[in-house]
Amino acid sequence: MSVTIRNQVIKILLLGIFDVFAVQFAVALGSRISIILGLGIAVFTIVINVVFLSDRLYPWRWIVPALAGMFLLVVYPIGYSMVVAFTNYGDGHLLAKEQVIAQKLADLYQPSDAKTYSVTVFRNAANEFRYWLVDEDGNAFIHRPGEPGIVPVAPDDPAYGERDENGVPTSLDGFVPLERAALLQSATTLQNLVIEAPPNEIRVTNISPLRGIQAQELTPRWSYDPATDTLTNVETGTVYRSERGNFVTGEGESREVLQPGFPAFIGFDNFLRVLNDARIRDPFWRVFLWTVVFAAGSVFLTLGLGLAFAMLLNSRDLPLKPFFRSILIIPYAVPGWLVVTTWRGLLNPAYGPVNLTLENLLNTQIDWFSNATLVKIAILFVNMYLGFPYMMLISLGALQSIPGDMYEAATIDGANGRQQFRWITLPMLLVALAPLLVASFAFNFNNFTVIELFNNGGPPMSAATVAGHSDILLSYTFRLAFSGARGTDYGFAAAIGIFIFFIVGPITYFNFRLTRQFEEAAA
Repeated sequence: MSVTIRNQVIKILLLGIFDVFAVQFAVALGSRISIILGLGIAVFTIVINVVFLSDRLYPWRWIVPALAGMFLLVVYPIGYSMVVAFTNYGDGHLLAKEQVIAQKLADLYQPSDAKTYSVTVFRNAANEFRYWLVDEDGNAFIHRPGEPGIVPVAPDDPAYGERDENGVPTSLDGFVPLERAALLQSATTLQNLVIEAPPNEIRVTNISPLRGIQAQELTPRWSYDPATDTLTNVETGTVYRSERGNFVTGEGESREVLQPGFPAFIGFDNFLRVLNDARIRDPFWRVFLWTVVFAAGSVFLTLGLGLAFAMLLNSRDLPLKPFFRSILIIPYAVPGWLVVTTWRGLLNPAYGPVNLTLENLLNTQIDWFSNATLVKIAILFVNMYLGFPYMMLISLGALQSIPGDMYEAATIDGANGRQQFRWITLPMLLVALAPLLVASFAFNFNNFTVIELFNNGGPPMSAATVAGHSDILLSYTFRLAFSGARGTDYGFAAAIGIFIFFIVGPITYFNFRLTRQFEEAAA
């Protein structure tokens, strides 16, 4: 076999394996999550096959996987979030409408004229069953699985052989009575027993080794009319109409809503909640202001401290540089959640070493967690501690890339150290660091970990809102959508996420414009 043929065979085999997994993946995603996502996977699979089987499309073999990743990780999540933002998807509205209707239709009740039966179970060696039923009036019936309904039995019918004192046969079609002690072994079979007895159905309602088996005639409580899209309570006659993700009846104070509901399009309701509900709107803007301060302050503090240490490590006269560099990089190497919880313990008002030291030296204690201003200062400090090693490493690399002859020329021209930093070091650093500063700002704008682990966004602003003084937009959104009285509200969370996107987007755009100005100034 030639090399070319062998390569083609291997390529086809690998594509075949990929196709099998891709088709199964598309079916799973399409049936359980979104038909659009399933179709997207199917289309991508076809494109992959075309690209890898055609030599003319060879360059696309490097592009298509990246485009697929962008669709799955960027385009689809954004599109899905935008769709969900216009729905009521969340607790109480998680099931599809068809599932809600099926759930209601499976709800049974016992009409006033329905009968109750005592049941005797017969079983043979092949683990097959027969059922002897006796109603409240003493009438006997037999049910054979696979045959419809129940067959009445005359009290003196000799076809059923000898009977005990209760009128129950000692043997039925060669089947023997199931002992009460063995009832629990067949509990699953008995609980799933459904005997059609139009207009009702008979179901086992009680299984007890002492009292035996009880069954009742039950009928569906609900009926559904597809033409009017209504559910009717057969027991009461109340009609429930489909309205914005719920089946409801009545108006105003008499309005009654059935649970659960189902996802439905509700327009701009989620967005209007942010604008019209004072309990959400007023804290939202306070949280937004603190979010900007937190993100900008974190960037400024981490850059300032990191640059200071970088300039120190860049000094030719500093001894033990490897040692100091290793010590200063430790906060970057330790997991962030561990650093935050450690500082939370260090600043604890009751037993934290920081407060104990302040008490011994200044005879005072500081409550870092109950005071709105102090908790923000503490969070900025902790985030500075977490972020300065990264800025130090980047700044150190940027400092070492600045040509030394620029400083020599500045010294000859009479520039002092401050002037050299202002006109040489800082502009050259900003050219290299500006994109990273923009990324750092965007990261800290959504830095949920520090806010949540340090003080859960507290202290609370008021009892009327879930917002805390140290909450940023992302943590505030989390509390609104997942910690409120309404339970999980994915639609509202998606709407808040869109608000955040339209806030962060322009800020990031202007930051990049500022970065371009730095590059033009340096050029």
